Amino acid sequence: MSVEIEPPVKKAKTFANEDDYCNKIIDKCIEDIKNSQKNLEPVLSDDFQKSIPLIKVFVGIIKDPKDLSRTVLMLNEKIPLKELQHLKRIRKKEVILCPTNFIIGMSSIQQYIECNVEELKDTFQYFKELDVPLSPPKVKQQFKEWNKIWSCNFHPNVYLEKLVSGNFFAPTELNLHRTYMEIAFEVSRWYILHLNLNTNEDDVFRNINSAVIVDPTTQSVVAVSFDNRDANPLQHSSMLAIDNVAKTQNGGVWSTEDINPDRTLSGISEELLNYLKPRYPSVRFGARKFISKCDISSDEYNGNPSDGPYLCTGYYAYLIREPCVMCSMALVHARVKRIFFCFDNMFDGALKSKSKLHTISSLNHHFEVFTGFL
Repeated sequence: MSVEIEPPVKKAKTFANEDDYCNKIIDKCIEDIKNSQKNLEPVLSDDFQKSIPLIKVFVGIIKDPKDLSRTVLMLNEKIPLKELQHLKRIRKKEVILCPTNFIIGMSSIQQYIECNVEELKDTFQYFKELDVPLSPPKVKQQFKEWNKIWSCNFHPNVYLEKLVSGNFFAPTELNLHRTYMEIAFEVSRWYILHLNLNTNEDDVFRNINSAVIVDPTTQSVVAVSFDNRDANPLQHSSMLAIDNVAKTQNGGVWSTEDINPDRTLSGISEELLNYLKPRYPSVRFGARKFISKCDISSDEYNGNPSDGPYLCTGYYAYLIREPCVMCSMALVHARVKRIFFCFDNMFDGALKSKSKLHTISSLNHHFEVFTGFL
């Protein structure tokens, strides 16, 4: 009698049981980033993508074109359109009079004109309602679309036009940004090895996160970090990275006992630094020397001292995954200038997936956000 032997249960592919599996995933990501031909994509306010917001207005068709100049002067004086300054008031023989909600309580636009600009009561042949753009166009492409509806005033912003062009970064800049993102993956690789973590493919793309903070003025890596949420729910990679930057400025509250005696390098573990340097020989590591106000004599201090930045002021942050709300707000308070991330965070992402926190106008600091590495 033969005994049926069941096939062995397949083990999940984890770092623990397949030594090079996670390495291969990270190698593939780094290779794809290195070889990408795409420019990076800015994450902009929805104002740049949403359909044209419209408002209903009354338009008067003037009887005699010779009266156009006088009519507009009187309308601008008696019925100013402060919220529609982006619109030209005249289009051929048509003149914008006012939004339709201006005449609430009156029987007609004719009555409204007679009450507010009596001199123009016989100027118009007839009236009609039209939809016109409620807000001004921000870029040329919007201007072209807005203009099809009603003539607009527009002064292009050179920086914004470049930002939406699809070619914002020059090739040399792109290479730098890609290199720093590669380093973020190498940081993850090192910690996965160093901490002997069981990591599968889903973890690489959806769970693990590393941060690299760069001073663009010196093109130097100031600090790095790896996600430690399992041990402490506050220790997301961005939070740790900010704390590591603080260590370079005589601060920091987490793991201060093993700080490098060279403060400029205290944002990076010495062992990790020794791992990264031979892999990226052309990359600089370390912060600018921090000089506090206390170290500057009263003669030298003139209200604009040459001390180091406040936390991450002017720095760039490179993250494997889009940060959550907590991390994004921490990066706002740390005064980061730009954030770059590789993977969307579909469940908790605060800069693209769930919200665009950096586009909230009421915040007291704003940074730019870029993605599209893969």
